[in-house]
Amino acid sequence: MWNRNLNAQMKFLFWITIANFLAQVPYFFRLYFHGFSDLLRLFNIPMILVFALFIIAYNLLVRHKKIGYWLMIIFLSMEFVFYLLNAIGEVVNGFGLFFHLSNPDLILRMVFAIGYLNLFASGYFLFLLIYKKLTFVTEVE
Repeated sequence: MWNRNLNAQMKFLFWITIANFLAQVPYFFRLYFHGFSDLLRLFNIPMILVFALFIIAYNLLVRHKKIGYWLMIIFLSMEFVFYLLNAIGEVVNGFGLFFHLSNPDLILRMVFAIGYLNLFASGYFLFLLIYKKLTFVTEVE
């Protein structure tokens, strides 16, 4: 079993990632919803697959399964690279780092803040998983 500090960190990872997925709902309604026929686009296959990857990886990782470790590495790598490329794109295109946080719409600003928090969280947890690999994979199967 992990120590209490690591347990708390893993719970933080879980809840901030869940918040990120839930934030996609108001984001969708604010930017893409124009009528009830658009609702099918809210639940798209890539988003469902990424969410499933996270849930499966997390559940296996907290049970100290080696496959959970590798699935979480894959998930965190995808999430970190996605948000990092977005941040780089902001700067390269002259918008400035974290320019989304200046959005006048409070809902969108909150969604973007959750996204930026996930950038840092995914980078941190990716580093943590790699740096403390033995903590996560010594108690396997």
